[in-house]
Amino acid sequence: MIKRLYPVFLSVFVPIFPLLAGEVESLEISANTCEKALEGESPSSVRIRAVDKAVFLALKNLEELEPDRQRLSDYDFNAMVYQLVDDYVEDLSSTVTKSETGKICVDIKGYINPNNIEIVRGQFQNLADEQDQASVAQIADEVNQSLTIKPRDAQNLALVYINDLAYENGTTSHKYALFLKDKIKNNPYYYLTEEKDLADYVITPRFLKGKVDALDATHKRLQMVVVLDVDGLEDDTQSIAQNRFLLFGAEENEQDIAKRLLKKLLEAAGQETVRHIERKEQLKLEQNMLGRKISDDEAV
Repeated sequence: MIKRLYPVFLSVFVPIFPLLAGEVESLEISANTCEKALEGESPSSVRIRAVDKAVFLALKNLEELEPDRQRLSDYDFNAMVYQLVDDYVEDLSSTVTKSETGKICVDIKGYINPNNIEIVRGQFQNLADEQDQASVAQIADEVNQSLTIKPRDAQNLALVYINDLAYENGTTSHKYALFLKDKIKNNPYYYLTEEKDLADYVITPRFLKGKVDALDATHKRLQMVVVLDVDGLEDDTQSIAQNRFLLFGAEENEQDIAKRLLKKLLEAAGQETVRHIERKEQLKLEQNMLGRKISDDEAV
């Protein structure tokens, strides 16, 4: 969504009235930013991108989030900010401050409660340690990439079965199961199978949430949550989730936008699932070569 960056001016509201015992004053967030139009792009679409960028940057640059910026990776910090924007920004409003050929500038204002920042912060508190472990694993993968053992024949390949997409109301969609299959096929570690009983891994995509909120007379926001439940990675079912929000114009077709976002989330969750399957299958191959089980320390 963010294509170009322009100067952003932020301000944080400081309460001047005393609070009641136990209350925490919400922080006012605001930002001014501009977006250049792409060739053939409508003014409403440019404004949506400008609002999207301004809201994100307003929160991203909050002083209260600086400790999180320091301890998290850029990816996880941005994910944390998106979750705050998605679930906890209150009374968001936007105003066009400049509209000219090829460029639109907007001013956005909203509020966020510090207690809600702490809620989301708690969900990301273990990621810093995980990142340190991931860095070690990444270095090991790069060093040993040329030594990686790949399956030599079909009998060494795992079998993966994909169920139809399940909605919360009990209905299913075979079309999106086919879409997911197309995105994760042709992998050197597994075959896709139509025989569920023979599968080493069973993937069940679930549509958990699709919600549209009207932000103002001209803008709406879509929140969507998709989960892939994977049997076969561990003793228990492992769930791999994708959660996004998307701003769009009130005149745009909600169904078309929702379909595009659903495909994007399914593909992202599918690629993450593939990485988990590849790691487990690679570990099996190495254990077979060594003739013993590899310890957790050796696997890192």
